[in-house]
Amino acid sequence: MSHHTPPASDNAADVVMPWAPRDHRWSGEQARHDARIWADGDPIKLASIFIYRREGGNPAAIDDYKFPIADIIDGRPTKVFHAVSAAAGDLDKAHISDHDREIVKRRITELYLEAGKAFGDPGLRAPWDR
Repeated sequence: MSHHTPPASDNAADVVMPWAPRDHRWSGEQARHDARIWADGDPIKLASIFIYRREGGNPAAIDDYKFPIADIIDGRPTKVFHAVSAAAGDLDKAHISDHDREIVKRRITELYLEAGKAFGDPGLRAPWDR
């Protein structure tokens, strides 16, 4: 089985977008709903919201994506800290390969560090780095 890593621009962890306020409320279900409408089947837009897409999956099908870390706020994709922490909490329960789990874990770790800078909290770390 080949492991295809999407290009950097095709992954939410690498997309430059603003952060919502740190305490912004998060609903994964609502975020998926909003992303589906906003992306309108555009795989690049969908990939910008999530940090995982099932290998061999349909890039235009939202069901092949996991770990949303952004929401559509005022019509724009915006990273949400509670989404990143939810992704960290869901990582062990996700039905993905160990290889993919390591990639997702690395991306979540990077997002925590990015959030720490964005929120002026240099001590902010992923749960496994505390």
